[in-house]
Amino acid sequence: MLFAFASNSYAQEIGEKYEKEEKIKQEEFPKTALELIKPILKKGKRNRYYKDFDKNTYFFEFKTIYKDEKISIKFYKDGSLLDIEILKEIGELPKEIQNHLQQYFQSKYKKYKLNRIQIQYNREEEYEDGELEIDDDEEYIEEFLEMDLEDLIIKYEIEAEVVEANNERGFFEFLFNSEGKVEQINKIIKQADDNVLY
Repeated sequence: MLFAFASNSYAQEIGEKYEKEEKIKQEEFPKTALELIKPILKKGKRNRYYKDFDKNTYFFEFKTIYKDEKISIKFYKDGSLLDIEILKEIGELPKEIQNHLQQYFQSKYKKYKLNRIQIQYNREEEYEDGELEIDDDEEYIEEFLEMDLEDLIIKYEIEAEVVEANNERGFFEFLFNSEGKVEQINKIIKQADDNVLY
């Protein structure tokens, strides 16, 4: 729980994130997704399956405790992989990132409280011979399991409650890049119905 005081407000464009989470059974999860996460399923504890609704679409999400880490893996409707995240506390992040995040929130808001922090591991995209090359889902999972950080793009996803200079209060999701610079801000319209995250 972190609080800070400042007088500034941000001018960055803010999107919206409608958030609703529904727990489902394993047999309702896409078979292709289950095949991808087999190595994690075998060693994971408290495996849980969800359907996440967002405005006009939905995603599937798998949550587990794997090697003492709280992991969530999100899939598109067709079972292809979207992203992988690990739940963390602020003190578990690199010191430099902690400083960047705290400086950001202190400079933008009158008060703030960080409710949820996740490290997001994204697949690397690179151009070779003028063509965009992206790792397939199997390579992506393998790189994550091996923690091959040279081939993964790290971002930080943070859900926070903030109070602006005009005393307006709101819940937002912030996405920061690997250097701790904000890339995206979405106002959370509705939080998940099922608050049991793991």
